Amino acid sequence: MATRMTAEELLKVTTLSRQDIEALTRNFNAVCGSNDKIDRSRFRDMLADIFGVDDSLIMDRVFRCFDLDADNYVGYDEYMKGMAVYLKGKYEDKLKFCFRVYDLNGDRYISKEEMFQMLKNCLVKEAVEEDEDGVKDLVDLVLKKLDEDRDGRVSEADWAGAIAKETLLMEAFGKCLPSTREMESYMNPSQEEQLLAASRNIKSAKIGSKAVLPALRKSNAAIRG
Repeated sequence: MATRMTAEELLKVTTLSRQDIEALTRNFNAVCGSNDKIDRSRFRDMLADIFGVDDSLIMDRVFRCFDLDADNYVGYDEYMKGMAVYLKGKYEDKLKFCFRVYDLNGDRYISKEEMFQMLKNCLVKEAVEEDEDGVKDLVDLVLKKLDEDRDGRVSEADWAGAIAKETLLMEAFGKCLPSTREMESYMNPSQEEQLLAASRNIKSAKIGSKAVLPALRKSNAAIRG
């Protein structure tokens, strides 16, 4: 079993407070397995039940961003460092985190093909009927907003510049960050919230793609008609 980083070490390398570390340690201990790690299934359940992430593709990408050594488990140190960004990260940290989630193949660019896959998933989750050409039109609209150097793909520099102008686009391809309520509930759960946690995965407030996609579809309709 791997040795865990101490609270003092975590205080030096993360944005977490001592109280945060104590709360997150309790949460980790509640879900980790006998190997002192969280497997993919339990991590996905946590994302769905507590943080309202219901897209399987996004779940896997968030898991990958936490699983730094790619062993298909999230250990204590990985969990603490990941949660420091996921829950307590600065704007720049969350900006980079979302980019890593949406960069599906890890080549440091978000391609049109990756955008198509993620936007198609978003539309299916919202029960919106959109043909392939319609999804491609949405991809073109998003690409125009994000691709600042006009090379047909989105680099991290493109991403940072575009999000600075239009913050809602940070989660345009699917929810991957917690709301303030979800964050506070996870760090400071009341008895009532603990009882309701399993039922909030669908009802929880969602931002990002759900807010952006209607506007994109409206623009798309104007272009096509």
